[in-house]
Amino acid sequence: MGIISFIKSKQFFFSLISAIVIVVLLGFGTLQFLNIFTRHGKEIAIPDLRKMKVEKAMDAVAENGFEIIVIDTIDFNPKYPPYTISEQDPKPNDAVKEGRKIYVKINAKGYSSLRLPNLDGRTLCHATSILESLGLKKGEVKYEPDFAKDVVLRVEQDGRILRAGDKVLKNSKINLILGDGMLGYKPEVDSLGEMYEDVAPAIDSIF
Repeated sequence: MGIISFIKSKQFFFSLISAIVIVVLLGFGTLQFLNIFTRHGKEIAIPDLRKMKVEKAMDAVAENGFEIIVIDTIDFNPKYPPYTISEQDPKPNDAVKEGRKIYVKINAKGYSSLRLPNLDGRTLCHATSILESLGLKKGEVKYEPDFAKDVVLRVEQDGRILRAGDKVLKNSKINLILGDGMLGYKPEVDSLGEMYEDVAPAIDSIF
């Protein structure tokens, strides 16, 4: 039997139909297996674990098979109680598969301390920029007589003079004492007044 004759035969037709049916069944079966294996459509919303202690959070997700992994303790955030979860990944309400790991960060007990850099001789703008970059706040600004204007003479906190290297808490306020630029300043005398002072004696002598 030639190839052309075989292609035109009923045997070839039935073989082709059988092959197509087998391919379709295999594809359908594979998709069903993947859906079951990956639990497609059975996603669970992640609960909001923020402001919870780790032990309580573990109890809250245990029934869904989630595992909580603590990855870091971060700087104190006043929005969250100490030693509670302040960040989580996946985020609250994200839909995930059962058994997913949830990575969390814990809020510190309080603000950490740092050493104050040398701010003496800095301009107000520069000193403020340094404080903000360190997580500190600019407090009261006071002026005292000095040759330089808006230059830091010293820094204080709660009435205590601070030196470079002193420890202060993050987010605390640092008061700046600045020069007013008036020391040694001699105001210019009005020229009309000077003329009057020079002429006045001569006028008095006439009378």
